[in-house]
Amino acid sequence: MKLKVKYLNSALPSLSSQAGDSGYDLRACLDAPLEIPPFGIACIPAGICLELSDYDAIPFASVEVQIRPRSGLTSKGIVAQFGTVDASYRGEIKVNVYNFNSHEVTIAPLDRIAQMVVCPIFKPEVISCSELSETSRGAKGFGSSGTK
Repeated sequence: MKLKVKYLNSALPSLSSQAGDSGYDLRACLDAPLEIPPFGIACIPAGICLELSDYDAIPFASVEVQIRPRSGLTSKGIVAQFGTVDASYRGEIKVNVYNFNSHEVTIAPLDRIAQMVVCPIFKPEVISCSELSETSRGAKGFGSSGTK
């Protein structure tokens, strides 16, 4: 599989990942610092467009890019919204960032704001039916699988 990256700003460092890391850091592609108000949200451009190729060898499988929060920011009350980027999307990646603090937060140009992980997805054949097989859980919902 290949990941092609189109950089929209020459100041952005190349995507890289350390051996053993699951993803790539996304950075704020900003011309100036951005203030996120208390309990506010900002849609921050990452300055890149993507193309995934050579991933279609397995029937009923595809890939997606997941946008995930960074644990270092989350511990400070700044959370990137988890999201999916479909393999067919070619536009700029943007990240919704929430400020869960009671004070304003500043995002500076090129700050790391989220991480990007390429994940397999499976798309089985959808079959319409009138009955499903029985299980011990059945239709019991939230919390019904126990607390241990």
